Amino acid sequence: MQKQDMKRQEVEELLGFAITDEQLQEALECARRKQEYIYQRERRPVVLQHWYLVKLTEEYVRSLAFSKFTMDLCRALRDMEKEHSASCQSAPTDNHIVAVPAG
Repeated sequence: MQKQDMKRQEVEELLGFAITDEQLQEALECARRKQEYIYQRERRPVVLQHWYLVKLTEEYVRSLAFSKFTMDLCRALRDMEKEHSASCQSAPTDNHIVAVPAG
């Protein structure tokens, strides 16, 4: 499979926002693997076109960004639960009601 030079600007134009070198590199690696997989299965020449790789890369940038957002959100919620749990444990929790006979 022919390797093509991809310009970040091509992906950013589809996304509508700027991305980092790391985001581009990670997404491009995933996109190239997917492109190769699709081509091996279907043997359609269109899959090897440059625009196809650009589109796959754009999709992976979005997917990886959503995954990172989700993991960060879960981490923040877990940290909040730990803080809440620690603060609740320090408060007295003895809430026993003792019946006193009327007399």
